[in-house]
Amino acid sequence: MSRLKEVNMEVERLRSLFSSVDETKTQLVDSLIEQAAFMKVELGILQEQIRKHGAVQVSNKGAQRQTEAAKYYTKLVNAYGTVIKTLNSIMGKNIIDEDDEFDKFIGRMSE
Repeated sequence: MSRLKEVNMEVERLRSLFSSVDETKTQLVDSLIEQAAFMKVELGILQEQIRKHGAVQVSNKGAQRQTEAAKYYTKLVNAYGTVIKTLNSIMGKNIIDEDDEFDKFIGRMSE
């Protein structure tokens, strides 16, 4: 599957998560959704490179250093985490937090 197709599939998946969010907010986060989708696909590609070639290069003299793929992966995974955290916080503000089974149990215990 092509990168573009993978990115588009992830964009649609993320947008579907925001289907219950106010449309004004959805428009605001649309570029974040696209960035998150791109980063997720790139992270997958980098993971494959790291699995195949390793995260550390060893020179002829025995010195070790991180591969470029591993360096980029580290930076990208941090940025991806920040974007996902931002999206989650925006989405979370629109969800009405109903009592789950644990909340009901705690409520019975305090009666």
